[in-house]
Amino acid sequence: MKNLIKILILTFILNSCKKETPNRTLLTKSNFELKTDITNFKDKMSELDTIKFFMNHSVCSYFGFEKITITKKIDSIKVISEFNELTFDEKYDPDWNLVFEKTISKTDSIWKFEKFISRNFKHINSDVSKHPILIIKNEKDTIIFYTDGLRELNDFIADYYLTMRKLHPENKNGIYGIEIE
Repeated sequence: MKNLIKILILTFILNSCKKETPNRTLLTKSNFELKTDITNFKDKMSELDTIKFFMNHSVCSYFGFEKITITKKIDSIKVISEFNELTFDEKYDPDWNLVFEKTISKTDSIWKFEKFISRNFKHINSDVSKHPILIIKNEKDTIIFYTDGLRELNDFIADYYLTMRKLHPENKNGIYGIEIE
C-alpha cells in the first residue's frame, strides 16, 4: 500500500510538471523586428524583448541625455527613464539618475510614443553631417533619428517633451521642458 501511495504522489508531481513545461517553451525566440515593428511595439514586443531609447536633450551649451528602457510583461509595458546632464562647472558624472519607473497597460492610449515615432520617421537618415538626436536599439538592430539645424532640433525636442509629459506629467527636474506662462 505504501508503494502505491508513493507511485500516486510521484505521478501527480510529474503530471504537474508536465503542465508547466509547455508554457516555458512558448517564449524561446522573439519575432520582434525593430525597423518594422517600432511603430506598434506595445503589441509586437514579447516578454523576451527589450528596447532602449537614447535621447539627446542637448541644445546650444546645454548637454543632457536620457536613457529609456522598455520591457514587456504579459499585459503591460515597463518604462524606466534615467537622465544624465553635463554642465561646464561640474565634472562629468558617469552615473545615470532615475527619473521614473512606470508600468502601463499594453492598451494604454495616453502615452502615444508610437505616434511620435511615426511622425518623426522623416528624421531617419544616414547623413552623418546631421545631428543624431534619438537612437533606438534592441539586441538585433538600431534606428537613428537625425535633425538638421536648430529649428528642426527644437521642433523634434518639443514634440518629444510633449509626448513624454503624457507618461510622466510630474516632469521631475523639468527634463521635459518648462511651462511658458
